[in-house]
Amino acid sequence: MSDFRQNFIDRVVSAFSPAAGLARMHARARLDASFGGGGYNGGRRDRRSLKAFFPGQGNADADSLLDLPLLRGRSRDLGRNAPLAAGAVSTTSIGVVGDGLKLEASIDSKALGLTPEQADAYEAEQEREWEVFCATADFTRVQCMDEMQQLSLRSALESGDVFAVRRFRKDPGDVYGTKVQLLEADRVSNPNWTMDSERLSGGVEFNADGVPVAYHVSNRHPGARRMVGLKWERVPAWSGAGLKTVLHVYERLRPEQSRGIPYLAVVVEHLQQLSTYSTAEVDAAVVTSFITGIIQAPADDDASGPIVGEKDAGLADNEVKLGAGAIISTGPGETFTSFNPQRPNANYDAFVKAFCREIGVALELPVELLLKSFTASYSASRAALEMAWQAFRRRRSWFAGRFCQPLYEWMMEEAVASGRLNRPGFFSDPVIRAAWCGAQWVGPQRQSLNPYQEAQADALDIQTGVKSREQVCMERTGGDFDKKNEQLGKEQEARNAAGLGAPAPAQQDQGSGAAQDQDEQDAGDAENETQPQGSAAE
Repeated sequence: MSDFRQNFIDRVVSAFSPAAGLARMHARARLDASFGGGGYNGGRRDRRSLKAFFPGQGNADADSLLDLPLLRGRSRDLGRNAPLAAGAVSTTSIGVVGDGLKLEASIDSKALGLTPEQADAYEAEQEREWEVFCATADFTRVQCMDEMQQLSLRSALESGDVFAVRRFRKDPGDVYGTKVQLLEADRVSNPNWTMDSERLSGGVEFNADGVPVAYHVSNRHPGARRMVGLKWERVPAWSGAGLKTVLHVYERLRPEQSRGIPYLAVVVEHLQQLSTYSTAEVDAAVVTSFITGIIQAPADDDASGPIVGEKDAGLADNEVKLGAGAIISTGPGETFTSFNPQRPNANYDAFVKAFCREIGVALELPVELLLKSFTASYSASRAALEMAWQAFRRRRSWFAGRFCQPLYEWMMEEAVASGRLNRPGFFSDPVIRAAWCGAQWVGPQRQSLNPYQEAQADALDIQTGVKSREQVCMERTGGDFDKKNEQLGKEQEARNAAGLGAPAPAQQDQGSGAAQDQDEQDAGDAENETQPQGSAAE
């Protein structure tokens, strides 16, 4: 709290002019607020820890575009050479996309005036056409749609963003000519590396309202071995008919942000230091395993240099070749001292785990999932999986809306325009078009630590009407509900034909099975909570 007591000059001024004295007090209060007198300690300038803390206050592009090339390179290098970074990207990619997001067509039957049976028939037809489209969607004819989804997400995580360009080429045997060309982030940049301007930032061209209208794409990757003849092409973001032609897949973290930031950007330094430390610990353990002792010789100017290990023709005079079980001979006056380097480091595991917790917070990955090590209690492990699931589900919704749904709409446009699908009003009314293109994208299911308990919870939710069987199928078990229901009908018919009848319902003994299971979990949680740190139970 600042002290605004009047000094001698204030009292003199106030005596002759109270108004001038009051103005002096107001000016001093404003001056104090400007130099750290506000209500937030983080905004003060007179604290020792904050005196040199004056970060830049640029906009989203000013704070990121200059660093992006280096951030991309470092992120990719960590993904190649740092096991923890590679694992983080793979875990996120598997949790979000897995083996590919599957289309679950969801037509708005009310908006289209269709009966549920008609809607089901249309949805099944569109899902079949999507499978046909996915088989030939890759412009390079290398990957299927599932692989393209994985590649797109990994590229967006490692590089910050990825681009998908709509192309048309109908190869022999193709049903659909619409193709998707994936472009790495580096290929979109300002032509001839010109400076950013009000309408052009990071290769993205905007109109006066800040809407992306075009992307400037180089004819090859700037990091290719042959950069001769590098040229840029202006690719419009929208066609003349108002259809999207370029998908810019990135997560916007700040308003007016032109390009995406790599997933590992905030932990690049942490990951690099941890990787260096881990390598140094391994090197130290390997080297010290070769050394069993140290020879101490008396001071003698004529004595030769110390000999440890064996000489090799390919080594310098001051280098030796170490090997396991080497025998070192001592000369006259020399003594042998045992060598204990304390390697492997007993605190290595605890330190790495503590460091990984900080990394996991930034990457939205609990440390148990980041390290693939579930050594805590059942409750803690389940909470970790729940937290990771929330992050995966949010990122899946973003990726499906940015990548999968637009590709589905591209397929629908060609299918309706070519006459393969009859969808009245598709091109005449955007509302009707959206009703025909409604979809849900089903991905990997949430991991389960106790399937029995979760099955009981799902049964209770279905019984009370909180969830539908289709929702439970999508969230926990996976697969298509209609196909499963059809298969169950076939199995029941087969059982009836064999005289077996319907299977007996599972007995739910609330007093023994579930209660005993819960008691065992509670006992395990209590044991883990009371277990001393560093014990064998860990």
